[in-house]
Amino acid sequence: MISETQVTRDTHYVKSSKSKPISSWKVFVATTVKDLLIQFRYLPNLVGRLFELTIRIGFFYLLASITTYTVAGSVLTGRSLIVFMFGGLLLFVYSNTSFTAPMNAVSNDLHNGTLEYLYSNPSSRYAYFLGNVLSSAIVNQIVFLPLYIVLFFIAEATAFNMLMVLLVCLAVMGVLISIGIMIAMLALIWRQVGAFVQILAILFEFVSGTYFPLSAYPLPLQYVAYALPYTWGYDLIRYYSLQNKWQTILPPWIEWCILGAYAVVFMVISRILLVKAERRSKKLGLHFI
Repeated sequence: MISETQVTRDTHYVKSSKSKPISSWKVFVATTVKDLLIQFRYLPNLVGRLFELTIRIGFFYLLASITTYTVAGSVLTGRSLIVFMFGGLLLFVYSNTSFTAPMNAVSNDLHNGTLEYLYSNPSSRYAYFLGNVLSSAIVNQIVFLPLYIVLFFIAEATAFNMLMVLLVCLAVMGVLISIGIMIAMLALIWRQVGAFVQILAILFEFVSGTYFPLSAYPLPLQYVAYALPYTWGYDLIRYYSLQNKWQTILPPWIEWCILGAYAVVFMVISRILLVKAERRSKKLGLHFI
């Protein structure tokens, strides 16, 4: 049982500590460099991603050769259907890193026994997570850029439209960073959240319309899809990659506003949860972490 005197003494020690806070920028840069070195050290993992991408592309070509989609009176088949599917894969590859990187950072620190050190230092944990996301995004360019170039030529879209596709990917990535940090906080408190992440991944990949148009879904499932940020990202990517011939769920400018609102709301929530999770952990003792 810890006495009140000891608690007061410990509190005084913390307040009188001469430790200087580390700037968020330094934390961000150091984390990015560290994580890049680690990721390039384990190249078989990257090779596995490339094989996974190859299998998905082969599946898309096979499906496009035997399937026809009818969306709002327009028939998607052949090249247009491949563009439809490639757009979904492009966003999934680019954004998935921001969704899982913060959680992986917590899991790795728990495994390596470095999490207590991280949370006992006066540094920005938000910048730490952002550094992990950036390093993962840089590595993922090896997968993303070839797919982006292939989509550019298959879609025969204008440079402006393909630039808009890239901006959509960045916007959705910004939304998912905050979601990823919230999941990381769950990993900090509950240790194992892999099953929860898999459920979200399934919702983002299948329910949001990666492989099928939302009009083919039952109405209740469509409403679930409308609550997911991926849905609006997929819709905008198809609008631009199919050269504005794709009929969006809502006018494009409204969908951009929805993505922006998601980014702001989730960022605020993630920062609040980050502070609360840290306070809870420190209140119960660093051994809790």
